[in-house]
Parts: sequence; structure tokens; C-alpha cells
Amino acid sequence: MTVEEHPSVSQTLRGMSRPVWLLLIGTLINRSGSFLQIYLVLYLTERGFSTGGAGLALAAFGFGTVVGIIVGGSVTDRLGYRPTIVGSMLIAGVLTVVVAHLTNLAMVVGVAGAIGLTSQAYRPAAQAMLIELTPPARHIMVFAAYRLAYNVGTVAGPLLGALLMTYSYQAMFYGEAVALVAFGLISLSLPRHTDTPRPAQSDDTAAQPDSPDLQNRDDGPRSYRAVLSDTRFVVFAVAMLINGMVYIQSISTLSLHVTASGHAPGFYAALLSVNAFVITCLELPLTKFVQRMTDRATIALGNILVGAGMMLYLAGPSAAVLVVATLVWTVGEMVGTPTMTAYPGRIGPPWLRGRYMALSEFAVQVGYGAGPALGVALWAVWPSGVWWLCGVLTVVSVIGSTTAMTSSRERVGRPREG
Repeated sequence: MTVEEHPSVSQTLRGMSRPVWLLLIGTLINRSGSFLQIYLVLYLTERGFSTGGAGLALAAFGFGTVVGIIVGGSVTDRLGYRPTIVGSMLIAGVLTVVVAHLTNLAMVVGVAGAIGLTSQAYRPAAQAMLIELTPPARHIMVFAAYRLAYNVGTVAGPLLGALLMTYSYQAMFYGEAVALVAFGLISLSLPRHTDTPRPAQSDDTAAQPDSPDLQNRDDGPRSYRAVLSDTRFVVFAVAMLINGMVYIQSISTLSLHVTASGHAPGFYAALLSVNAFVITCLELPLTKFVQRMTDRATIALGNILVGAGMMLYLAGPSAAVLVVATLVWTVGEMVGTPTMTAYPGRIGPPWLRGRYMALSEFAVQVGYGAGPALGVALWAVWPSGVWWLCGVLTVVSVIGSTTAMTSSRERVGRPREG
């Protein structure tokens, strides 16, 4: 099978297999129904729980989502892609119904944490399966399509949740459960041949999923210790953690900067809306050109633009400066994120692909968790220092990623480099 070296958006969409479409549709449905975290505190306080107790439940949910990614990586490599996705979604759906009927705070906290864990365990499996089912030449474009489905669902979710709440909180919980179960049932149609992760060695082999040479491949130990022995990948993951700390300032410290610059909070919301609109409309077309670059160059450029956009906030308080700065880091997000998401699966050994995906995503989530605390603390004593720090961290991240990364073509299907 001949695969275009740099496929267009239409070529990619037409060439995507049915399982890939199922994953994208399932992701869209799942994200469109993901509003429990947003409204959990409001629901619990109206049920009579204390604010502190509601906050504890939300913290448990958040902690569970991070742990769930790591657990999902292990389950993916042990059980396979389809069982992980189906099990994750169905269990999370049942738990979501259960938490709506609990009256004991300890049980609410425990179940909320379990929902966070199970609802995120599918992500390494889904992303690894996209790598598995897609020819290497189309990886970046397909991951841009995956991000589009994910982002559209993320935008729609809070609106759907608010609509369901006008009827009742029970409707909201059942609505999310339906979305989770729907993705699980859709995933039952995913192919069994990827239940044992297989290497994607070339465009031709990737296009022949039933090739006997690619079945039941198990060439090494399956543990996070094996992933952590890949020192280059660990450096890459740390670089992504640092980049996550920079990017997350857009939804933490930036709000303080906008209001301190004399603008209404609504202007900050408008900036985030510009970001979402531009990504939704332009990321796929832009990826057509970005995919011509090497993974190393793409991620470096994306990180540089994100850091440069943050530093542009130093240029002044005017609305024009704020809009331009936001557009710069938005372009950086569009340039780098699809490749950044796909890269671990492109270079990880097939029998560890789930764990590679999970560890990279875990690092980014840690950055997202640490970034707001660091940014807000620095803002309290030196507001402009936040943006200078973003510049410094960006330099560190770019140096780390470019030093650590190798060509994905050199590493696909080959042993780890330690």
C-alpha cells in the first residue's frame, strides 16, 4: 500500500480506518459528556456537604485522573488496547451513577477518586492504538484530528452539563454515565488484533494489521522500570513537564495579568475563546505543513512559540498586545502538541507503548498541576517575573527536548536507547 509522504487533511480523513474513526467519535462523545469535575463542588455543596468536603472530593478526582494515566499505561501493555478502553469506560460509567446516590462524604471522596482513575485509564490505550493503526506518515495528522475531537468535546461538555443541570443534578450524572458507557460500547467494535501491541515498522507493515510477523510480539520486559531506563525519553518527559508549566499559565496567572492590566474578566474569557476558535479552525490545515518537519524541530518550534507568546505579555497592557501574545502561543500549541502527543508512541517499543504514552502524559499533567501554584506565588511578589520565568523555562525545555529526541524512524520497532 502506498502512503503519501505528506498527506493532506482530506487524504488523511479519507484514509483513516474504521477503528480510527471509532476512536475519534468515541473520544468526542466521551469529552462531550465530561462535566462531573466542573460541577462536582457545586453539586456537593448544594447537597449539604461542607465546602472543605466538596474540595476534598474534587482533589480526589484530580489525583485519580493523574494516577489513572499511569495505571492505564500498565493495563494497556498487559491486557491490550480494546480491553483497557472498554473496561475503563464501563467502570467509570457505573461509578458515576453510584456517586450521585451517596450520602457519606468518605464514600463520595473514594468514589470520586475512582472515577477520576478509571475515566482516564483509557487515554494511553487510545493514543497507542492510533499509532498502531495509522501508517507513520500520517501519525501527526491523525493526532491533530484526535486533538480536534478532544477539544470540541471539551468545549461542548460544560455547556451540555449546564443544560442538564437545568433539569436536575441527577440528569447531569446520568448524562455523563451515558457518554462513558457509549464510548465503551463503541470500543467493543475495535479490532482484537491489537490486543497484543505490535510494532509499526514501516508504512507497508502498518497498513497490514493481520501480518503474522506483527502478532503476539513480546520482545522485552513490561514495566515502568524499563521505560525509566530509557534516559533520553526521561529527559524528553521532563522537558514536556517544564513546557506544561509554561503553557498552563494561560489558564492561571494570565487571568491575574489581564485584570491587573485594567481589563474586565470577560476580556480574559474572550482571549481563551480566541484560542479555542483558532485551534478548532486551523490546527488541522496547519498540520499539513508542520508534518513536513522532523519531530525534534516541530516540538522545539512549538515550545519556543508558546514561551515567546507568554513573554510578549511583558510588552504592555493594551488589548492589542494581549491578543497578539495569545495568538503567538496558540500557534505554538498547534505546531507542537500533535507531534508531542504522538512522539512517545512513535519511538517506544511496541510492548511498552502504553507506558511510554502514559509517562509522557503524566509528566505534562504534573506540569499542569505545579505550574499554577508556582506562577501565582511568583505573581504575588513579582508580577512580571512570571513571564520572564516562562522564557527561562522555555529555553530549558527546548534544550532538553532537542538533546533527548532522536528520529522516530530510527527508533520505531527497535530496542530502547538508554
